[in-house]
Amino acid sequence: MTAATRESQEPTSKALLAEYDSDRYGPLFAVSDEGSAGPVVLDAALASAKAAAGASSRIRLGVILDGERMTSAGEVPIGPPEYAALSSAAAGQLLLTTNVGTRINARLTGQLPEFPALEKSAEAVIAAFEPFLDTPDRRPRPLTVRLQLDPGADCTPLAALVGKLDEARKRGAIGPANIHQLSVLVTFKEEITTDAQLEQIEAIIAAAAELGVPEVAIDGAQLSYARRRWGAQGLLNVLSIPAVNRLLKFATARGVRLRPRYQIDVDSAARTIWTGLEAARVNGFDAGKYGLLPLTLEEQGQVIELITRWTSGWTAIPAFYVDTPLVSATEVLDVAQCELAACRWLKVARGAGATTVLFDAPDRVSPRKLVQGSDSPDGVLTTDQISALRDYSELLGVKILWSGGITATQAFTLARQRVFGIFSTSSTAAKIAVTAQFERDPRLAAENEPTEFGVRRMHAIIQGGFLSSRMAELHPGLARELETSTANLVASGGEATKSQAALEALNELLVGGWRQLMGAADDTKLQVAHRGRYAPRPVPADSVRVFRGRKRADTQRDMFIQRLGQVFIPVTIQMQRLYGLTAYLPAILPVSKDSTIPDEVALVFYRTQECYREAKRCIGGRTYSELHELAFDMSASRSDFPILFAADEISPDQPYHLFERSIDWQTGYSRLFVGTRKANAGSDAFVAGVAKVARQVQVDPRSLDAVIFAATSEWVVWWDHSPTGIATGPAHYLDAVADRVHSSAARCLRVPPDLLVPYAGLSLNAQTDFLNLQFPRL
Repeated sequence: MTAATRESQEPTSKALLAEYDSDRYGPLFAVSDEGSAGPVVLDAALASAKAAAGASSRIRLGVILDGERMTSAGEVPIGPPEYAALSSAAAGQLLLTTNVGTRINARLTGQLPEFPALEKSAEAVIAAFEPFLDTPDRRPRPLTVRLQLDPGADCTPLAALVGKLDEARKRGAIGPANIHQLSVLVTFKEEITTDAQLEQIEAIIAAAAELGVPEVAIDGAQLSYARRRWGAQGLLNVLSIPAVNRLLKFATARGVRLRPRYQIDVDSAARTIWTGLEAARVNGFDAGKYGLLPLTLEEQGQVIELITRWTSGWTAIPAFYVDTPLVSATEVLDVAQCELAACRWLKVARGAGATTVLFDAPDRVSPRKLVQGSDSPDGVLTTDQISALRDYSELLGVKILWSGGITATQAFTLARQRVFGIFSTSSTAAKIAVTAQFERDPRLAAENEPTEFGVRRMHAIIQGGFLSSRMAELHPGLARELETSTANLVASGGEATKSQAALEALNELLVGGWRQLMGAADDTKLQVAHRGRYAPRPVPADSVRVFRGRKRADTQRDMFIQRLGQVFIPVTIQMQRLYGLTAYLPAILPVSKDSTIPDEVALVFYRTQECYREAKRCIGGRTYSELHELAFDMSASRSDFPILFAADEISPDQPYHLFERSIDWQTGYSRLFVGTRKANAGSDAFVAGVAKVARQVQVDPRSLDAVIFAATSEWVVWWDHSPTGIATGPAHYLDAVADRVHSSAARCLRVPPDLLVPYAGLSLNAQTDFLNLQFPRL
């Protein structure tokens, strides 16, 4: 990244759309247009009850003018004329967003080398690997070579070829198997639609597994589903959803991965998305939405991570499409499984750093609506499912904007559920003749143009839905009046002559409700000024390296403590914060001659897992990794990301987290418990006891919102976190299974973040210590 680009992406002083407080100001309300109706949307917003009650700033008013060009093929990007018209219409009083594309600009990587699966191909395969083995820096470059096998062919020649290549690998003519890989390619000239064809593929998968070939690639004639959409996700280009799932199940059981023949260049896709988002940002827009079709789930995660990193200080919003199957490396989830697919996508998106996302239904080949109901039987998600997804997203630390043909009735229900934001254009609009901008569209019969009354009505319905729910405990009587009055406006329909009286009656109630809820004005400037330095930075529960370190055998204990306090612990903050470090909780454990407990343990939190991996691509990150050798015997130490505890058994020395909630461990209250197996307990009983305690706490966490632990047959290390004060004594739930070695709450100490500032280091308690180090996050 150039200095100029980095400077252009520095956070501005204005509040971010992602920081909008929907719990206080209700759902964001967005109306989409190419600019011609912008003044209408502004007038309607300023005439709203919310504005009359004192929500004068954009970030309180919460009305979005969303830039879109709606063609017969669906939503498409805007350009310079639309940016200018929308910015002028918003007049600094509306939030501005746009979708830079529902699909990526897909480019394929260079096709991998392919050779007939015959023994005589061995020399050609070896020659293909040669330039990736003999590289300028003498380090092998990764390469996969495809061995092409016809459907139904005898696999004996493939076995002979693989045998010869194994011999070449042993003599060094091919690199290690994890770098220079083989793949079997099976290609059909026709569409793959029959059981006989699938059985042929399964036979090849079985042969690959037997020969130790880790991958099978599949190609065939493109199916209608993909052809009509200009490409589908992964294997859906050539296989139906049931066929993909059948083959994935078969392959996964045999340790073989399935891939399509052609691969999308994910890095280039991310950069083309960024160019569209950057156009929105430099034009003064508050956020940019972006679609990710036709990427698989894993590819989407890679793109989201890059976009989130490149757009720091702005709001980039990845989109999940409820009307499209979700393809992963092990399974395809159809639209009928949308709720499950959405949960998996949310987990990946949050793990990649996203905190605000869009759910929409943009497919125009088989049009669907977002919400399923009596007024939209073709909808995908029920309101109960949307409520469950909202709860799950809040757990992860993600805010969802909802879009896709939302009706007035549905908007009322969603607002009562207190969702983050609602896009509703069709319910605010009237049909108009096709304008000059769209006259070349061959399938567009009319356009939708938002009307002032339509916008005012939908905005009032959303306000009424929110306030009738939000005020239920504060002012039950007013809440009931708001609910009844809003329902009357919904029932009156969209015609101004029929709905005007109902709108005016509701607005009177809304003004009173807003004034009671909003109360005294916040010092917004102060909030913005301190946002970057002091705001909580929750991260996914598995975005933490759980370190269990053992000191070097040639280092005395006092020197070990000194190196930690004067060098290693401070430099962890000063160096790794540059790569996304968000919290650091190291602990020195007591000396125990009769125990195998580590000498030091630590939780090292990053914004995402990829931030940690990316750091190792940089000199500073690699230097930090090598610095571990100053204090630790790394061959005897362990560092891993935790996995969700989802069974009643634990694997020795595997870190686990109990909850999926995203939290900020630098804030709140943290506690560490370290214990050893009781003398009268067997190893298996000890591990089982820890697992039982973990399950009990998972079911009944009480004040805890996070737990991370790891256990072996001899010891257990357990961290827990609570937003409120917790007892500082022994963790009672582990007393029954472990003898206490250490139990304390964390000491909070500050470390200067600047590498260039003189600093003597930390004063550590040599016997035992547990720290929660405080530092500003980038």
